[in-house]
Amino acid sequence: MKKIAFILFLSCFISQIYGQNLYDDALTAASYAYSHSKKAHGANNVYHTQEYADKAIEAFEKVENLANQCGCKKANETAYEAKVDMQSSLEQDTYERSRFFAKRAKELGSEILEQLTACQANAGTYAYTEETSTEEENEIAEASNEVSEKQRELEEKRRQLEIEQRKLEQQIAEQNKMKADFEAKRAAELREQSLIKSKAEKALHKLETALQELSVVLNEESIFESQNDYLRSENDLKNESLDDTKNFYVNRAKELTQTAMQQFAGHTGN
Repeated sequence: MKKIAFILFLSCFISQIYGQNLYDDALTAASYAYSHSKKAHGANNVYHTQEYADKAIEAFEKVENLANQCGCKKANETAYEAKVDMQSSLEQDTYERSRFFAKRAKELGSEILEQLTACQANAGTYAYTEETSTEEENEIAEASNEVSEKQRELEEKRRQLEIEQRKLEQQIAEQNKMKADFEAKRAAELREQSLIKSKAEKALHKLETALQELSVVLNEESIFESQNDYLRSENDLKNESLDDTKNFYVNRAKELTQTAMQQFAGHTGN
């Protein structure tokens, strides 16, 4: 008899431990389901809402199965309703509709925690479950806070990168404008240099021709020698400024005049 009584006691004890483990697993799954539901409802776009909804569906389905094994009918039914709402959230194509079903599932997730806790209390393990559930919720809340903090840090880095990108784009735009302005100004200057070159060389050629003719008139034996060192190519203008071009032809005119004065200075009449 004693042996039979011991076996019965041991069987009850093992059943109680097994039931307690089922409740613990169910509450853990319910905590994750509730956490993912809150994130789905609090997401700022439909993609994130549905991303967390997908995770919540898996957790709610696990709660549904565990609640069934525990014999907690209310939690089993509520988990099924929450799973259906989350599946509906996934099927929506707008942010508002997706959040609507995520909110309903979140509210049901809170009810599931209460229902499982009540079922476990009736099974005689209320105090232990309450402590465990609270600890797990705290862990989930802490993890959620860490994720939120990381998201804020990433968002701040992204914002700073966007600011730096805009500054860089602005600098590049300013540099391109400065380059375009410089090239336009330089092109206009080259056109003016080319015009001065053409007119100055024609004028110097006329002056040289006139000096040659004058030299023949004054002294047939003394002919004014042509210089021709004022003739240049267009490429020569590219390596100098407008003032450099003007100075070049002014200096050539001076040299030509000085050469003529020196040659005429030695002239003596017959």
